[in-house]
Amino acid sequence: MGVDIFPGFAAASILYDDAGAVAGITTGDMGLNAQGEEKPGFTPGMNLLAKYTLFAEGCRGHLGKQLIANYHLDAGRDPQHYALGIKELWEIAPEKSRPGEVIHASGWPLSEGASGGEFSVPHRE
Repeated sequence: MGVDIFPGFAAASILYDDAGAVAGITTGDMGLNAQGEEKPGFTPGMNLLAKYTLFAEGCRGHLGKQLIANYHLDAGRDPQHYALGIKELWEIAPEKSRPGEVIHASGWPLSEGASGGEFSVPHRE
């Protein structure tokens, strides 16, 4: 199929060709101590050149930040962000439930450009 996968090797930086296109990655050095000094068995990072390079490290990974800076992908845009959502199911007495009511809590209302907050929505199954 022509696909190489290198588990256990973290990409350290991006390689570009003469035209400025992504040409691959450089893996991180292996065998360094906590001070960054070479230990016995040190292996320098490898340049892995590829026709296609897939980046799958999340919205704000270290390579993604390099790509964003190199290609100015954030010009005129808000940064990507994600939030944590938690769902709890509480069993309460039917007479205390008010189906259709939305209860807003911390962080609401938010200022323009902000995201976050908490809400509860009673319902019956």
